[in-house]
Amino acid sequence: MTTYIIPTSLDAPPFSTWLVEDPYSHGPGGAKGIGELPMDGAAPAILAAIEHATGIRFNSIPVTPERLLDAWSKQRAKEAGR
Repeated sequence: MTTYIIPTSLDAPPFSTWLVEDPYSHGPGGAKGIGELPMDGAAPAILAAIEHATGIRFNSIPVTPERLLDAWSKQRAKEAGR
């Protein structure tokens, strides 16, 4: 995400916004949160895919190519020392 270029208004198609008031009975003041939850799954899924493909486990993001190569080199050195 550090190199992601955020689109400007010139890149976006025309759109319209409609506000629909439909209070949520379980939320404070009828509010219901949206938008954040779908963003939570991508990073763990990518880390799991990297671990599945390489056997290297990462506990933090971002996993840059440099970090992956460094971890891979350390893993190979560790295996060679056995």
